[in-house]
Formats: sequence, structure tokens, C-alpha cells
Amino acid sequence: MDCQQYIAQFSEFFDGRAEAGSFSEMEAHRSTCDRCRRYSDTVEAGGNLLRALPNLDVPPDFYPRLDHRIFHLEDGASIARESMGTGATTVSVLAVAILVSLSAWAPAVNVAYPAVELPMVVAEPPPASFTPARNNPTFPRNLSLFGTTEFQDGIWGDSHDLLRKYSPILERRRTQALMGIE
Repeated sequence: MDCQQYIAQFSEFFDGRAEAGSFSEMEAHRSTCDRCRRYSDTVEAGGNLLRALPNLDVPPDFYPRLDHRIFHLEDGASIARESMGTGATTVSVLAVAILVSLSAWAPAVNVAYPAVELPMVVAEPPPASFTPARNNPTFPRNLSLFGTTEFQDGIWGDSHDLLRKYSPILERRRTQALMGIE
């Protein structure tokens, strides 16, 4: 037996699971090879050191979380193997890129739009004799015709009045005044 075979079968030998014939070969090689004896002694000392450490207190959900994490690692590796083996992801991404580029360039390819000639529109100033109607509702020249409060207070009236009317602070004050609390 050589050193490579000894190292390859060392776990079974160290755990006591090696077959009887290979166990005696491993013992014989260990007694004659200094490197393999040092390797075996180092592993045994490390195991003794680990056994001498106090036990760790782990939370009760540690093992289920560990199993879940291992499951996802194995699941991720199998998904990666499947996607790399088929190349479906690469092909689908390439197909989507081609469709997007075709849809972006489609309007520019061989499309002839009919040209429409429209008459020119010329705006001229009104004649000097033109006077706008006084009751034109679309654009009043004189705001006094519509009343000052409509344009001064805005559409909703006095904004402070709305705040006073719908404020929760004022409502609380009203309630306290009704109950006699001041």
C-alpha cells in the first residue's frame, strides 16, 4: 500500500469501518511510513481536541434551518446544472433581445407615410374699429362685472375658513367647550 491509497481510505480506517484485510494493510503501512503516521496522529489529536471542548448551546430551530439551507444549496446546484446543460436561458434572452430590437426598428423600415398639404393659417390683428363685447363670459375685460369675492377669495372661498371648519384641533376645542372643559 502506498501513501495515496492510505489517505484515500483513511476515513474508513479511522472510523473503524474498514474491511478486515484493508485494516491490517493500513496498520502495516502506518507503522512503516512516518508521514502517514504523522497524518494519523494529527487527525487523532484534532479529534481529541474537539471532543474536549464544551458542548455548544444551539437554539431549537438550528437544525431545521440548517436542513433548509442545505436543501436550497443542493436545489440551486441542480438548477444551475440544468440551465447550463440546456442553454435555454441564453436562447430565451437572445430571442427577447431580437424581438425588442425588431419592434424598435419596425416603424423605420420601408414605411411611407402620405404627405398632406394643409393651407397656411395667417393670424391678423383685429381692425382698429373692433371693440370686444362687454358681456363676453370667456374672457372678462372688467373683473368688476363678476363680483370681487369670486376672484379674490378663489374658487373655494377663504382658505383659512376651510382650515378652521375642518381642522381636528378646532373640533377638539369645540367638543371641550361643549363639555365645559377649558
